[in-house]
Amino acid sequence: MTRDVPEDFDQVAVVGAGLMGHGIALTFALDGRSVSLYDVDEATLAESESRVRSVLDTFVAAGKVDVGTADDAAARIDRTTSLPAAVEDATFVTEAVVEDPDIKREVFEALSTHADPEAVLASNTSGLSITELASATDRPERVVGTHWFNPPYVVPLVEVVRGAETSDAVVDATYALLERLGKTPVRVEKDVPGFIGNRLQMAMAYEAFSLLDRGVASPEAIDRAIKAGFGFRLPLLGMFEKADHSGLDVHHDVVEYLLPELDRGTTPNRSLAERIEEEAYGLKSGEGVYDWSDADPEAVYEQRDEALLALHDLYERFDMAKTPWTDG
Repeated sequence: MTRDVPEDFDQVAVVGAGLMGHGIALTFALDGRSVSLYDVDEATLAESESRVRSVLDTFVAAGKVDVGTADDAAARIDRTTSLPAAVEDATFVTEAVVEDPDIKREVFEALSTHADPEAVLASNTSGLSITELASATDRPERVVGTHWFNPPYVVPLVEVVRGAETSDAVVDATYALLERLGKTPVRVEKDVPGFIGNRLQMAMAYEAFSLLDRGVASPEAIDRAIKAGFGFRLPLLGMFEKADHSGLDVHHDVVEYLLPELDRGTTPNRSLAERIEEEAYGLKSGEGVYDWSDADPEAVYEQRDEALLALHDLYERFDMAKTPWTDG
């Protein structure tokens, strides 16, 4: 028999305080919810506090919140290295640990022991099987995917992923919670690897690296083409609306002659693999596709967030998740 799902979730817990976890915790806190943020590493917890404060300072500077609201949100996040203490009172628990299926399964096994039987257990995995993670628990019907996108406190999308045994009530309650947070949730009805966002994103990234490998264009040119071309339209149109605007006959003709030319490889691109071998991981290591050796990562993130907040204003103004020109 399926247990009832709470109508709302005032007490939440986030397991993992790293890149995504601290931002998810902040989003809940900005909505007035009490948050318990857990991590096994005290240094990561300490760093999460300074990261949250930095984001809130950016929000204040952008006029998104006032100082008092920012201070209140920061105060709502309690940090702990005790998993039982973090989840014992939580009605909604979000797992946001490293993208390792074995580690995530261990977390869900522990949540079966320590989380309230009524709690909804969510995973922020970027594309691992929700069904597989849920099988590590004694309550698979209460496990759901909530795939946030970085930075989670700005990017509207959260994918709500149904596992094989996830109940309708859990999916509906999770969707409603995310809407109350001001996010744009989408339902992923089949538990496929990568869900929607990462399947599309990785397909594009693979072709971009392939163009780089073949010397077709520089990284700067490829990024510029994305930003100033189709990427400029996608936030407003999406893929299917854009195809309808162009004409499906035109789309079909382009697909027909271009598909044979696209890279259909099944292993990571050569230029990507070489950078991994050289430990050139990007901004965090000082070198990636671009040279970041003189960059201050925190300053880069702040500038990124300021720009994304400006885009978010446009997103809300035009209600880009919908098709405003077809209403009425």
